Amino acid sequence: MDRTGRLASLIAHHADPIGHLVGILSFTLPRFRDGCFLYVTDRGLARLILSRRGYSAITFGHVVVAARTLPETIWRHELRHVTQYETVGCAFLPLYLLLYRRHGYRAHPLERDASSPTRIFDG
Repeated sequence: MDRTGRLASLIAHHADPIGHLVGILSFTLPRFRDGCFLYVTDRGLARLILSRRGYSAITFGHVVVAARTLPETIWRHELRHVTQYETVGCAFLPLYLLLYRRHGYRAHPLERDASSPTRIFDG
């Protein structure tokens, strides 16, 4: 793969740079898994964003930052968020935050979708 192709795969979605920044500021390097970059660490920014709030992982585009090795069920949940990012596009982050403010985490429609066998965006 040439340099342009590597750069394109590193930043394939508008939110990917945010995820990479969180991962790098968590003092680890990513692995590539199922078409996504996965940072696993409980240090730095990941500790502030995830561990202190009781979350396992957070997804930005095609980048997942996890506080620890994820069980398969949580990994599939995060992959569903990747699909949501791809479907909603640039509106995902503002939409997610708006719904979070309105519904909280447990009743958040995108979180419920990521954990449900029935999907919002399936045709």
